[in-house]
Amino acid sequence: MPAMLKLAQSGDISVRDLTNMERTIAFYASDMPTSYRYRRADDAKLCAWIVQGAARMGLEELYRSAEYTSGYLLLWVNEQNTAGHDAAHRARFPESKRFDRAQTLASMVTFDHEISAAARARSDHQRFETARVDVAVAA
Repeated sequence: MPAMLKLAQSGDISVRDLTNMERTIAFYASDMPTSYRYRRADDAKLCAWIVQGAARMGLEELYRSAEYTSGYLLLWVNEQNTAGHDAAHRARFPESKRFDRAQTLASMVTFDHEISAAARARSDHQRFETARVDVAVAA
C-alpha cells in the first residue's frame, strides 16, 4: 500500500504521484540516513521517507527543485553544464553522497511503485532545452 499523507493545500498524495526525480529530492530532504542500506522488507520505511521529504519541502518547491535538477542533469549528460550550473547544483545538494544515495533509492522504489500518468506527464514537460548534439557512430 503506498504511503499517504494529507497535505492541506494539495489533498492526498501518494508515492505513486511523484516522479522519480521528485522522489529523489524528497529522499534527500527526509530523515533518511545517508548511510542507509536497502533491505527488501523496508518498503514502508522508504515510502515514509519520501512522504516525509515531500511534506517537509511542500509540493510546489518539490516540483520546482525536481525540474531544476532534471534540467541540470540534462545539461550535464550533454556536456553543456557551466561552472555556474555546477556551483548551483552543489549549493542545492551539498552532500553529493546523499544525493547519489537518494537517486538510487528512488529508482529502486519505482520497481514496486509505478509512477502515475499525471506524474509522468509532469515529468515529460521540460522547461530546459539543450542544443542538438550530433553523435557520429564509427562503423
